[in-house]
Amino acid sequence: MRASVRRSIQALLYGADTVTMLAGAISGAMVGYTSYPATFDADLRLAATGAVALGGTFLFITIAEPWLAPLRRRFAQADIADMRAAAQTRAAEARGAAVPSGLSEALDQVTAAAEDDAARRAAQAAYRIDLSDQLLSNPGRWRGYTNGEATYYLAPGTVLHYSREENERRIAEPRYTLLTSDDPTPVPITNVRDILDDLAPRARKTAEALDAVAPSTV
Repeated sequence: MRASVRRSIQALLYGADTVTMLAGAISGAMVGYTSYPATFDADLRLAATGAVALGGTFLFITIAEPWLAPLRRRFAQADIADMRAAAQTRAAEARGAAVPSGLSEALDQVTAAAEDDAARRAAQAAYRIDLSDQLLSNPGRWRGYTNGEATYYLAPGTVLHYSREENERRIAEPRYTLLTSDDPTPVPITNVRDILDDLAPRARKTAEALDAVAPSTV
């Protein structure tokens, strides 16, 4: 239901409450005034009329409440839902995430979130192999994927791969392996030193190859 329509109906409900109270008061006052015995003290007529009017008000409210209360609860719940949705919208906008206009846009957002989540998990768990907190702990250097895995570009043809695998106790733990273009066999990495031991020989070979093809200056 549109908010404008709901507000109009709520205004009618508030008006119905007022009308009910007035009708009860007027009816009670009329009954109290006309029913008051003429032989009794006239000074007490006003007080008696007011008391009966008050009783009429409560009587009308009691009769109308079973009909009006469910409607008030329904629209109150709708207002709460609207306020929660508005709060979530403001929170999402504050985080820079627009509220999706459809399922396709929502899927795009969740996909991006899953990739970012994988990248951040890889960076967060990198302390297991790199306590320097300078290189592998940077989530911006990781590329996450929707399957929960991530890769870290180290050098041309060399990346560090992150995944989660169950150990012998069936507990998922982070697993880092080194992947290279010239060797399809993943190399388990348990310490940043393992990466250094793999890259250093490659760097020497690359330097030697460049020296071998460099023209002689003699």
